[in-house]
Amino acid sequence: MRLGVVRGASRLAGLLRLGLVAGVAGMLAAASHGQEPARKKQPPTFTKDVAAILQARCQNCHRRDHVGPFPLETYEQARKRAADIAVVVADRIMPPWKPERGFGPKLKHDQSLTPEEMAIIEAWAEAGAPRGDPKDMPPPRRFATDWKLGTPDLVLEPAEDFAIPAAGPDTYRCFVLPTNLVRDTFLSAIDFRPSNLRVVHHITAFIDVSGAARQRDEAEAGPGYTSFTGPGIPDFDMLGFWAAGHEPISLPKGIGIRMPRQADVILQIHYHPTGKSEVDRTRLGLYAARGPVKQALHWNAAQNFEFQLPARQSHIEVKASWFIPLDLEALAVSPHMHLLGKDMRMTLAYRDGRTLDLISIPDWDPAWQSTYHFEKPIVLPAGSIVKVVAHFDNSAHARNPNQPPRLVKWGHSVNDEMCDAFIAVVKRDQDLTVPGTRDDLAEIFARQRLRNFRKEAAKRRR
Repeated sequence: MRLGVVRGASRLAGLLRLGLVAGVAGMLAAASHGQEPARKKQPPTFTKDVAAILQARCQNCHRRDHVGPFPLETYEQARKRAADIAVVVADRIMPPWKPERGFGPKLKHDQSLTPEEMAIIEAWAEAGAPRGDPKDMPPPRRFATDWKLGTPDLVLEPAEDFAIPAAGPDTYRCFVLPTNLVRDTFLSAIDFRPSNLRVVHHITAFIDVSGAARQRDEAEAGPGYTSFTGPGIPDFDMLGFWAAGHEPISLPKGIGIRMPRQADVILQIHYHPTGKSEVDRTRLGLYAARGPVKQALHWNAAQNFEFQLPARQSHIEVKASWFIPLDLEALAVSPHMHLLGKDMRMTLAYRDGRTLDLISIPDWDPAWQSTYHFEKPIVLPAGSIVKVVAHFDNSAHARNPNQPPRLVKWGHSVNDEMCDAFIAVVKRDQDLTVPGTRDDLAEIFARQRLRNFRKEAAKRRR
């Protein structure tokens, strides 16, 4: 939970949604009919009810020397912000869990509050934020100070610290980390260790075997290079994602990510200024698979490269799709747009006409984009289609980087847009331990992309 500036939120609206005002109205109605209202229930207290919620849901970000703008570790820290906390909780601004509740399969690492937790915080704030009995205070939450999964097999980090200025826009910096592996290696888990959690908002890791990222690094002064959208190179594979509060990425037994020999890892880090000069040197921990790997994880995407967003229009629909070429299983999804995005929805259309909801992000915020892992793999039969519907706002709003608004098309720049719905998949029933079986899924996807490119090129020539 990273609590920031509260904008356009109504605490009364939040109370109405949680039914607290309705309860008060019921008591008044009973009194007007001569009935004695039920004995008033004691309000929640910080020590008995609220502290545990803040520890579990908020302190991942809101603790000393972390990315949250202030800590929420003590009663006084929470008391003076109780009203604002209640507002952002009621409006589901915080904790920053963007997927729509009840849409699609259950996701791992859900950071959102339950309705009961929301009601406790609302009632506590409404009652004046009472402290409660100190004896009810739970022990402080202890956070890992080193690698959560134990010592990695390989630790990668930049050669020098990166300086983040005290003020100015957020920085998206890519750091190229050579692995120097002598053979292809399957990874079962990865973890990230920022050295300065006050400034690191989120991290995306990519695999590059082309050397293109090294060229970009060499062409720009200082450690790394600037890229707002991913690694800013034509060909790459996804490796993993981290944001404050995220657990290390650990794949199910028998599944691995192939790290090619001599590949480079690219860390794209989103830095947020704190008001004073800072430095960071983030480390990446790679864990080799210990047991046999039967299935290799790869990423693909439903994408649209041809859309246009006319200037001064506030609700523009863009669609994308990906045809499933063989039986697969999906493990995770990662919706992606830029600053004009409003919402995105992913569904799976079966050949027989049935559909399955995958994920919906109803209120897109590029600062809180993430990768979402399904609790159980989702079967994607051959011939089914991953479909995406997204909406964009190209009016003169504050987040629009083009002032005045102009026609926007697909592109890597912050002034461009994207409509990408990434999805992590494995071959269904694949067993790489069987002699002669190859990890050829990336080749299958590359041939599919080439066929689609040729079809689109032929259409344009007509």
